[in-house]
Amino acid sequence: MSTVRNNRYKLVFFLLATIISFLNFKVYKNIYVTEYSIKNTIPSLRGNIYDSRGRLLATSELIYTAYLDLDYLRGIFGNAFRKDPDFIRLLNAFGITGKINDLDKKKILRLGSVTKREDALKKIPVQYLKFISIEPEERRIALSDFGLSMIVGKTDQRYGISGVEAYFDKILRPVRNGIVSMTYSGIIGKKINSVRIDPENGKNVRITIDSELQKQLYLLAQEHKLKKQATEVGILVMESKTGKIRAALTTQNWPTYYMGYIEPGSTIKPIVFAGALELGLVNPKTEFYCPGHIKPIDGLNLTIKDLEVHKDINLYDGLVYSCNVVAIETAKKIVSKFGNEKLYEIFTLFGFGKETGIELNNEIPGKLNPPDKWYKADWAFMGIGQSIGVTPVQLLAAFNTIVNDGNYVAPTFDESKKIAPKKVLSKTTSELVKQMLKDVVERGTGVNAKIEGIDIFAKTGTAQKNMKKDVTAVFVGQVMLDKPLTIMVWVDSPQTEKLSSIVAAPFFKEVVLKIKEYQDNLLKTATNNYSTFPDITGWNLSQLKELVQATDITVRINSKGLYVEKYSLTTTPEATILDVWLSTIPYPQVKD
Repeated sequence: MSTVRNNRYKLVFFLLATIISFLNFKVYKNIYVTEYSIKNTIPSLRGNIYDSRGRLLATSELIYTAYLDLDYLRGIFGNAFRKDPDFIRLLNAFGITGKINDLDKKKILRLGSVTKREDALKKIPVQYLKFISIEPEERRIALSDFGLSMIVGKTDQRYGISGVEAYFDKILRPVRNGIVSMTYSGIIGKKINSVRIDPENGKNVRITIDSELQKQLYLLAQEHKLKKQATEVGILVMESKTGKIRAALTTQNWPTYYMGYIEPGSTIKPIVFAGALELGLVNPKTEFYCPGHIKPIDGLNLTIKDLEVHKDINLYDGLVYSCNVVAIETAKKIVSKFGNEKLYEIFTLFGFGKETGIELNNEIPGKLNPPDKWYKADWAFMGIGQSIGVTPVQLLAAFNTIVNDGNYVAPTFDESKKIAPKKVLSKTTSELVKQMLKDVVERGTGVNAKIEGIDIFAKTGTAQKNMKKDVTAVFVGQVMLDKPLTIMVWVDSPQTEKLSSIVAAPFFKEVVLKIKEYQDNLLKTATNNYSTFPDITGWNLSQLKELVQATDITVRINSKGLYVEKYSLTTTPEATILDVWLSTIPYPQVKD
């Protein structure tokens, strides 16, 4: 019997030793060969979005969110925990006391988020720790003021859903989460050290917008909106040669510059004139007669009025003084010789009726019906910018074609995009119309935009809105500053005055002067190398670092954040000290 018993003990011992060895082998294999036995995930983050000058527009930070498993808690304590003072203190610590009456409806309660895991642990009573999971998550922080939210856009569940966040989502999107394996000691064998794999974040994107210029122009637009009692004021600023948009804004809470359309009014006349010149149907000296009105179709009871009687007038002055009769007669020459299809072709060559391809989702194509859908007199109305709907960004790009040597350049928000110009007009035609546009400002309808010493090539446009008394006052032009810029401003439903020459032209002048002032300050700052201390409110950390490297200033950071909320400068015999208070909000909120 003793032999049998000993054999059984040996067999049990052998089996236990085999099992333990196998388990140690499996742990060893899991850690070193296949996967980690115990691991924590470090979320990867979306890439950053920067403006054209390297200012941070959107970034992500890692936060820790505490979730309470109410089902598990009820399974242990029933509903008794609801009266526990420690449980009430837990809810108070996360600022959600008011949710206690909703607990019966929930299985999981989101307590709240903090920037450090330790901060969450401090809020949780020990007896509730096992019921709470603290999860690392991503929080997106982005500029939202001054019309930037419509460009930067929003995210949801780490995916871009609007703006450049959506358009560049595949670039910005996180690639792979990181892993931290916990240290493990096997029953047999040496201690295994922890292993870390860093997360792979999304790539960064740089867009064409100059956020500081955008801010200054937005404030200017708000002022003009109040002054003219308008429903909307919008501004687009684009580099003429590259199509890079440096500012895009509207005082509306909807991005009308690419998701809304307007009638262009008389701003379409340079395009009609350019088309007729290119076809050889007219020249700058072609004579017309303007009695102050025109019947575009013989036998049709339709009269289109002009603002004044111009009498004998040539094509050149017809554009300078924005004569409707000259514009309609010029359009008539096109359709009489080549048919409605040719006028339609001219408009499509300049980009009307289709998306520009700007890097924002849901861009609309505007409204340009094909010729077989035109009413009998549509060609005449189109010649003066009616019966056609264009987005502001379409009109900007179309006008730019004339002042850019006849080359169409697609507008873009992508700073790295290579330009691909498309030839639409000959340089000869471009130069002819451009000279007319210069005289529009020198002595014509755009004289209120004139600035001494600065060349401006522009056109006014006043478009009626759907047979209403309200109008949209438009002014679009090229200005020669440090580089040629094509700028469009529009004022919707102004109540104090109506005509573009009075409402939009002076505002265009204000915009140009503001841009020039901004550029001069940039140049002064670069030349003086910070000898005159700039206003650093809203600067990000990289800009602050640049300032420190360029000067002997000592910086003291007094709070956590990404942007300068406020600062003070103190000069002592020993040093110049810059005290900085940071915030996650880059600029103060602006109220309409």
